Amino acid sequence: MVAEDLLSTTSRFERKYRCTYAQYYAIKNALYPYILQDYYTKRAPNHRYLVRSLYYDTAHYQIFVEKCGGNSDRVKYRIRTYSDLMSDRPDIRVEMKVRDANLTRKYGAYTTIEDCQKFINQRHWQNNSDPVLAEFERHVLMMNLEPKTLVEYHREGYQTRDGSGTRITFDHHIKSASSCELFPEKVFWFKHHEQMVVLEVKHTNTLEKWLHQVVKSHGLRLVPNSKFAFGIQTSQPGLIVPSWSDR
Repeated sequence: MVAEDLLSTTSRFERKYRCTYAQYYAIKNALYPYILQDYYTKRAPNHRYLVRSLYYDTAHYQIFVEKCGGNSDRVKYRIRTYSDLMSDRPDIRVEMKVRDANLTRKYGAYTTIEDCQKFINQRHWQNNSDPVLAEFERHVLMMNLEPKTLVEYHREGYQTRDGSGTRITFDHHIKSASSCELFPEKVFWFKHHEQMVVLEVKHTNTLEKWLHQVVKSHGLRLVPNSKFAFGIQTSQPGLIVPSWSDR
């Protein structure tokens, strides 16, 4: 588990829903009086910004198996960026996402493209003074983790007008590929639930009544929607995936 004495972050709840495009437009319209676009969504073309993540797992997919088994105490390891072009020199963020029952905690640190590429190849940070980078490296070496799956989508992000800290996102065109690089030269993408949009609600306190009512009135149900798990399932066709793994 992550050495929490070295790191600090906020615990939060996450709720995930899948909706059709008809539901997506109706829900956005219903939410409009309560939400504002976040900084990155305002600046992005078409108000959707790209998110690309390279996920790590063991040679035998231990983290994926724990996810499929419903293990409530697990960690995801990923390197995230917000462009599909290395020439853009986008921000690179190293993250560990800890799941503890219904709560999640995310620890992250920024690094350079050059240091990221060296770490992917050598499994060692040239500058690991940051506790998150040092902890990420420790887990990679201890568990013999390898980059396995690349996941990409376009995100709309919103914050609530009341300042409660609740975050609402809509993720479009989710796709994944088997990859050991963050910027591979050639990618064979697999698309996920192509006609659907993934709605995520992240909150630290009780869900606002108006938000609960919007979700309920549009018939949305909580569903498992781990982009990491779907990425492994679709981009690693040789894996045998049990029917109960969609948790």
